[in-house]
Amino acid sequence: METNPAGSEPRRFLIIDDDDLDRMVIERKLGQMEPGAVCCHAATADAALRLVAEDPAFDAAFVDFAMPDEDGLSTIRALRRQKALELVPVIMVTGSADPVLAASSIIEGADAYLSKEDMTDSRFAWALVSASERARLRREARAKEIAMREFAFNAAHDLKSPLNGITGFAALLAKAVDDVSPQAREFASKIRTQGLKMAEMIDSMLDYAIAGEAIGETPVVALQDVADDAVASTRAELDAIAASIRVSVTGQAPMDRIQIERVLRNLILNAVKYRASAIPEIAIRTRHVAGTLAVEVADNGVGVPSDLRDRIFEPMQRAHHQSVDGHGLGLAISRKIINAHGGRIWCEARPGGGSLFTFTLPEA
Repeated sequence: METNPAGSEPRRFLIIDDDDLDRMVIERKLGQMEPGAVCCHAATADAALRLVAEDPAFDAAFVDFAMPDEDGLSTIRALRRQKALELVPVIMVTGSADPVLAASSIIEGADAYLSKEDMTDSRFAWALVSASERARLRREARAKEIAMREFAFNAAHDLKSPLNGITGFAALLAKAVDDVSPQAREFASKIRTQGLKMAEMIDSMLDYAIAGEAIGETPVVALQDVADDAVASTRAELDAIAASIRVSVTGQAPMDRIQIERVLRNLILNAVKYRASAIPEIAIRTRHVAGTLAVEVADNGVGVPSDLRDRIFEPMQRAHHQSVDGHGLGLAISRKIINAHGGRIWCEARPGGGSLFTFTLPEA
């Protein structure tokens, strides 16, 4: 666990629990482990978020599951949406040991799980050490991800300059040989076409490199408005193949509206690309599950083979490799955007044929 070096500022801990005695127990144990530790108390999730807004510099957070205004899982999601707490160790504290709740806590973003009925000094220390180590590894992984993203962004940007020259000179060459040789004109045209395709791929790589960036404080937006915009932006593609689309969505969520619209647009265009022989039918709907907004996009297309339903969210992966145009980055970009919002995205087979794509957002 990261310790507080002599002479440095004391570490700050956020304790979120509506029980005064429980907060005092946690503070006492922290004081034994780290003399001089500063503990900030909050009896509700809203009070905790106000403390974070005033001063977000916390070194770890303890979150009680049974809160008066919302459960601890929702509190963890709210904390993780704060940029300053995205990588801070979070320990879920509950009244009794529950393996299912422990697993749910880790999935929602907790780094460790602690039962109040068995909060010995050794278990408390283990939870804090374990959470701190997980957070350290997450910070290292984030740093590597940022370095790789910067490399990809710079490499793609550097490739664009000579490629623009190639396509530009290819266009000039096609004009120069227009009256000389039809074959030469054809070759020059192919050079330019392939160059433009490569430029599109590089643009897609740049989009992937920056997808999901700058997700911090986000306004609460009605999903109906975002879905309407996504449908409007794909109307030409839908009308071109006489596709029908039904939208039945409710609910609001904190989001970057432009990026979530992009996710919906990607899923709609996927349904258009991977259509079957029947007239395409697309449905966008929502489900509300325990503080989470689940958005579903269903189609009656060719579907995704079961062994590829996870892989298609990786960069440059496609379910039907050569059947349609594309670079295999749309779903990878969508996953990065949804992950940055604290949600998940996955694909299932649709009963009766086709695909069902689902992504989740923390509901407002």
